[in-house]
Amino acid sequence: MNGSRIGRLVLQASLAALAVATLPIAARSQRPEPARKIAHATPTDAKITLDGKLDEPAWQTAELIAGFLQQDPKEGNPPSGETEIRILYDQNYLYVGAVCHDEAPRKIVVNDISRDFETTEEDYVAVLLDTFNDGRSGYYLATTAEGGEKDSQFIDEGRANNINWDGVWFVESHRNEIGYTAEFAIPFKTLRFSKDRQQVWGLQMIRRNRRHAEANYWSLPPRRYSSTRSISYAGELHGLENVEPGRNLQVKPYALAGISELNSRGEGRRGVGLGALLDEPDATDWSGDGVGFDLKYGVTPGLSLDFTLNTDFSHVEADTQQVNLTRFPTFFPEKREFFLENAGIFSFGATARNEALLFHSRTIGLQGGQPVPILGGARLSGHAGRNYLGLLNMETRTGDWEPETNFTAARIRRDILGTSNVGAIFLNRQPGLAGDSNRAFGVDANLVLLRTDLRISPVIARTITPGREGDDRLYRMEGEYQNNLVRYLGSYVGSGKNFRPEMGFVRRPGRRIIHQEFELRPRFTPEMRFGSILRDVTVGITSEQALLSGGHPESKLLTPRLNIIFADASAFDVRYTQDFERVGSRFNLPFDVVVPAGDYRFNQFAVSYSSDHSKPLAGNLGYLRGDFYNGTTSQWTTGFRVRLGYRLSASVDFERDKVKLPQGSFHSDLVGVHVEYTLNAKMFLNAFIQYNNEADQLSTNLRYRFIHRPLSDVYLVYNDIRNRSSANSDKTDWSLTLKYTRLLSF
Repeated sequence: MNGSRIGRLVLQASLAALAVATLPIAARSQRPEPARKIAHATPTDAKITLDGKLDEPAWQTAELIAGFLQQDPKEGNPPSGETEIRILYDQNYLYVGAVCHDEAPRKIVVNDISRDFETTEEDYVAVLLDTFNDGRSGYYLATTAEGGEKDSQFIDEGRANNINWDGVWFVESHRNEIGYTAEFAIPFKTLRFSKDRQQVWGLQMIRRNRRHAEANYWSLPPRRYSSTRSISYAGELHGLENVEPGRNLQVKPYALAGISELNSRGEGRRGVGLGALLDEPDATDWSGDGVGFDLKYGVTPGLSLDFTLNTDFSHVEADTQQVNLTRFPTFFPEKREFFLENAGIFSFGATARNEALLFHSRTIGLQGGQPVPILGGARLSGHAGRNYLGLLNMETRTGDWEPETNFTAARIRRDILGTSNVGAIFLNRQPGLAGDSNRAFGVDANLVLLRTDLRISPVIARTITPGREGDDRLYRMEGEYQNNLVRYLGSYVGSGKNFRPEMGFVRRPGRRIIHQEFELRPRFTPEMRFGSILRDVTVGITSEQALLSGGHPESKLLTPRLNIIFADASAFDVRYTQDFERVGSRFNLPFDVVVPAGDYRFNQFAVSYSSDHSKPLAGNLGYLRGDFYNGTTSQWTTGFRVRLGYRLSASVDFERDKVKLPQGSFHSDLVGVHVEYTLNAKMFLNAFIQYNNEADQLSTNLRYRFIHRPLSDVYLVYNDIRNRSSANSDKTDWSLTLKYTRLLSF
């Protein structure tokens, strides 16, 4: 099937889906729309002292908001402990007070009070604010019984959830004899909303009781739509009048100093940042790398302009190393906060498997995992009415392998038909003044039918690269249907051999990949048979086929599996994989073991178990064994974590892959050690140590963080990479960096 025919099929399917989506709601679904719950915010002139105790008389003047219901495990039932919410506001702040009743306050689960704690392991209460009341986007703010803070910004019903967004807001909690109470103070200038005199916002509130495995919601969504996905089922917040978002002008300067020694590059000891001035006080070519700033300005209530100069990511945690036993590249996620903010707006054609991304921000400022200095850049992002807009321009300095390069990304997406959207993107990578540019552009849609049960997502894209003309398109069609019992996903991704998005990631260009998943997911409640020990059971099967040009198969995969989540949140998984691989040309595995060209069929069996990670002691164990090309393989994975209260946690993860082939044998070891110590809610110590026996390399990342005021930090970071092999024992790289940031708001 040639590319033009595939393109016509994708286009025809898109038009058919669009036609269905434009039918009247009654023709698509007979479900009645439930009446939305309404809560009221009460104005106040009283001073609220943020101590988590809710003892000011003003709280008693506010409307009592209650009626939470279980989403899990007993959907629609009353919770084991009531949750009472009251909402106040003045000209500057929205105040949310929560009273969380618990019959055993000493058993409330608190494992972590660091910023952006893991919600699956905690008791917490959360507030979701849909400030434009569009049922799609908003802010998520949560706290624990000990005052931990977690926030995120989300769009597209939480499908794009930026957990690295950090806003200026305040919260304090207080544990007492009835459970715990919490007070939120949220500055209006932190939020984006219209300038209407009377505001109506979407409102959702969540209470998690980890001990009883309960998820309780104020405005109950279906069981399969949790957390930020529940925003389309939110209630409404009324009563806000004469409040303004403010200009929200923020300037965040930074200064850093340090010292480094990069022996692998033949560089001796030298100053880093401002440390270069101390290292060479008479130097005249210092570039000013030790200072820079980020600026954010609210152009409109929905659009923000970000500007960055001498962008620095020295405090970002190191990548987790991976073992790659395939002939295709490995995907690494983005961790840098500048690119993570509003990343959902720039997302185009993304899937959980990341087979073909037109835009992946790790292509900016990184080469082979090594940083390339970023001179600066600007980003305009947000939404205006029903349109989401994103415009990004970044400039990198000359690196080891490429000249100064400019990166541009322009994205537009329009909301249609309730919770659907259509959009387009343009990308340009321009190395140097005379270098050959790489351009990419495409259109996509995300059509949600039958309220939220059926999703159809077509994509058409093309790249333009000098010397690679023709056969340069990407076609993708993905459909997913799910309800409380079943889930089906089917996708087709086809790309030409010259489809090369240099600002993106394509794992297997020049292939057509057909992927399908089917799951049967019965869920258990405590009163059901086996409900005292089981929570969720998933029986599923996954198939995938990759075809080369001409329709010749390159790989076929079939995996039936069983996954069980027990009532105590531990999990068991077992799967069996049948695999066919056609290797067109020989390739190297780790340790230079060669896999010859040829056809291979092999079967593998895998089993794993993980315990309840909310407990002080937790762990996981996995084992895989089977054929591997013309030999055999086995894999052990294990992890162990211990917590001493909510201040100290330590974990060790180990993976060993053993491969035996006629051409050679090897074992690959990965060891990772995490240690986290929380002095208080503003001060943290982290250590991340990794060992990889393939490179015989030991890497260490130590970070101290002090939040001296909201969104203002002091970082002290030490990085060390030691090559332990005798041939490279003198190639140790290390750096010590001190970084200071301060947020200035106007």
